[in-house]
Amino acid sequence: MSKTRQISVTLPEDLIDRIKGAVERGEARSVSAYIASRLEPGVIMEQLFAEWDADRGEPSAEDRAWAERELDRVFGPEVKNTGAA
Repeated sequence: MSKTRQISVTLPEDLIDRIKGAVERGEARSVSAYIASRLEPGVIMEQLFAEWDADRGEPSAEDRAWAERELDRVFGPEVKNTGAA
């Protein structure tokens, strides 16, 4: 198991309620475990994108624009850029 360290974060109350509900339903051991399980895939993807960009160069503006249009088409314009690409 990796080392852990306690930190403090501020989240919207409704999100905290949903997380605590998930813990109460047994979907995670704790609030911290729930949050860590949701963050880890994004952190891994960011690392993979950074490695891809380092090896092959960043996507062109044209490629980024195409990806943005496709995301809007598939998921709707309410989907925000997460910075993962």
